[in-house]
Amino acid sequence: MKKVKLTLVLGLAVVLASVFALPGGAAAKFVWRWGTANPGAYGYRVGAFMADFLRRGMPDYDVTVYPFATTTANIKNFLVGNLESTYSAEPGLRKLYAFVKPFKGFEPNVKQMPVQSFWSYTMETHILTLPKNKDKFRTWQDLDGKKIYMTKAGYMNHINIFRAMEDICGLDITHVEVDMSKVADALRAGTIDATAAYTTALVSLASWIKVLDVATPLQGVNPTPEQIKKLTAAGFAPAKINMKKAYTRDLGVDELYGVPFYFGYHHGLLFPAEGVYKALKVFEAAAADLTRLDPGFGPLAADFAGFQVKGIKSIPEMPVHPGLAKYLKEKGLWDPSWVIATEGTIKAAIEAMKAKTK
Repeated sequence: MKKVKLTLVLGLAVVLASVFALPGGAAAKFVWRWGTANPGAYGYRVGAFMADFLRRGMPDYDVTVYPFATTTANIKNFLVGNLESTYSAEPGLRKLYAFVKPFKGFEPNVKQMPVQSFWSYTMETHILTLPKNKDKFRTWQDLDGKKIYMTKAGYMNHINIFRAMEDICGLDITHVEVDMSKVADALRAGTIDATAAYTTALVSLASWIKVLDVATPLQGVNPTPEQIKKLTAAGFAPAKINMKKAYTRDLGVDELYGVPFYFGYHHGLLFPAEGVYKALKVFEAAAADLTRLDPGFGPLAADFAGFQVKGIKSIPEMPVHPGLAKYLKEKGLWDPSWVIATEGTIKAAIEAMKAKTK
């Protein structure tokens, strides 16, 4: 009897082990917590269907979208190990690697650092006011000392437009934080003199800016020719917004310039190189479908591999995930001057970028 019971127990153990070891079973899936900004942000809107492509193309990965109040909040949650990928962009990543505001003092909490993994689109930050102010605020220079909603504090566009207007052009701007859904009200009430806004790939708007576009007529405000020269010399040449595609109303200017930067979804070294490589292949295959879902993916679809190269060139000091390196080497596009991420090269990059800020 004991032999029979032992046989049954062993048999049951083998069956259970087989069930949990089955490929594609829940226990075998690699958990992928995909960080984004809040639901009003562009990254959250497109992240939902990007994750869907990953679930279908990588069935051994359990992908779940995790929204946070701001882009910076999602980065910090990644740093402490609560996410497998973080929604992040060149302006914020520079601040992170130097551990300056908004990451000043956060270094002791870091369990992992993001490295370049997947560049998805550009954003172009620009300035708008009300048409009644068109003679008062003709250029950025006229906004010196004024109150502007520089997009939500913690957003990458917030960092980008402050870098452009204050750090590069030398303007004194006071940021006023307002409810994203009530920016039109803040403009009409005089709470703010102007607002920053942004496009993706020069043509697509975030949900809150679509609300602004419908809520009130708007007037574009451009940098002066001298400021455009300064921005270009600093490596941030302003790009012309496709106003007819992006906005529903006339913006009162012949051309509207935005300051571009690269945005992406990045991993740390704890995420397998083969996983990053597979994700890149999934997005490459789905690029045309992504563009049909949102035109902001147009440049990515036009030259997927080339877009990764441009993203890396926007912040070459930051190490590249081995998975992205493998993908670019396969395409014959790897530049030997770039650095593949290891614990050592990440540490060296942090020290180098800290030194630059001193």
